Amino acid sequence: MRYRNTFVVGALLAAGGVVIWQGGRASTVSANPGDLTVVATTAAASAALGPAGDAEYVGSSKCKKCHLAEHKTWEKTPHAKAMETLKPGGAKEAKEKAKLDPQKDYTKDATCVACHTVGFGKPGGYQMPADAEAAKKMEAMENVGCEMCHGPGSKYIVIHEDIMKSKRKYKDDELVAAGQNTKPDKAVCVTCHNEKSPSFDKSVAFDFDKMKAKGVHDVQPLKQRE
Repeated sequence: MRYRNTFVVGALLAAGGVVIWQGGRASTVSANPGDLTVVATTAAASAALGPAGDAEYVGSSKCKKCHLAEHKTWEKTPHAKAMETLKPGGAKEAKEKAKLDPQKDYTKDATCVACHTVGFGKPGGYQMPADAEAAKKMEAMENVGCEMCHGPGSKYIVIHEDIMKSKRKYKDDELVAAGQNTKPDKAVCVTCHNEKSPSFDKSVAFDFDKMKAKGVHDVQPLKQRE
């Protein structure tokens, strides 16, 4: 994860307003009762967040409830079916081209699973299931979901929920400080789309703009972002 800043929000009554501390920077808002309600809610929620660096993965279903349109279009992408390609018979042509056995089960191969699940081996992320019960619990972390591009969400999802509940405005910096990658770029993609992948074509440079156009969810207008 590229963002390791500590996200600390404190609300202090100041002359003529409320001082809000975000990531070490202070800004002042007017101290009318409506503003104080929002600030108090934000401060209380943020106080328990702690460093963004210890955030855990929570699964794409947590994002779906507020980002339904994005989730629906993501479901139609290859990313949403990434785990299926590791199963026997999945992605047969691609496997044969890469000189892999198309009938082999690669869902237990850690090298493959790392790029076909969310947060493999990390707190809250996908763990290699030992039995059927564990496998059922891990289904929510299968495939290339939201947090593979946007980072583990246990910290910033609290802020998302507060924004939705209070209807307040926000800036990207607030989410970034809590560990969210608000603008995933090529560097995120090439952690998996690189020469270590058996299906990667080394003769063709990774075209981020082209792949983004066909491989990710639609981006809806964010009405409350400043």
